Amino acid sequence: MKFKRDNRRKVQATLDMTPLIDVVFQLLIFFMVSSTFVVQSSVPIELPEAEGADQLESKEMAITLVYGTGGPEDGGEIFINDVSITNWTQLTRALVDLRERDPEALVLIRPDARVPTERLVKVLGFANSVGIKNYGIAATSPAAER
Repeated sequence: MKFKRDNRRKVQATLDMTPLIDVVFQLLIFFMVSSTFVVQSSVPIELPEAEGADQLESKEMAITLVYGTGGPEDGGEIFINDVSITNWTQLTRALVDLRERDPEALVLIRPDARVPTERLVKVLGFANSVGIKNYGIAATSPAAER
C-alpha cells in the first residue's frame, strides 16, 4: 500500500506578539505615571507646611498667589487656574461666575510660603463677599518632604 505524499509545503501565517506586548506595556506605564499627578500647577510656588495637611483632589477653581512683584497692587502675581489676573475686579468676576454656576463649588487657594498673610486674607475676603463658602488652603505636610 502506497500513501500519497504531499510535497507542497503550506504557508502558515504567524503574528509575532513581542512588539505588540512592548507597546501595550509602555502605554500601561504611561497611563499609570500620568494619572498620579492630581493637583499640579505650572506656576512654581513653595507651599507652606502644616501638620495634618490633606490632599484636595476635586476642586472647581484654583487660585495661586505668587511671591514677588506684579499682579494686583504689585504684591505678587495671582493666577486663576494658571491664567494670570491683573486686578481684583477680575478675581471677583471669576468668583461670582463660579458661584453662579455652582453654589457649592470648592475653591483651592495655593499661597506661596512667603506671601504675606494680608494678601491671603484679602483673597479669602473676596471669596466670602461673593458667597463662596467652600474653600481650602493648600499646604504640604512636613513628613512628605523628609
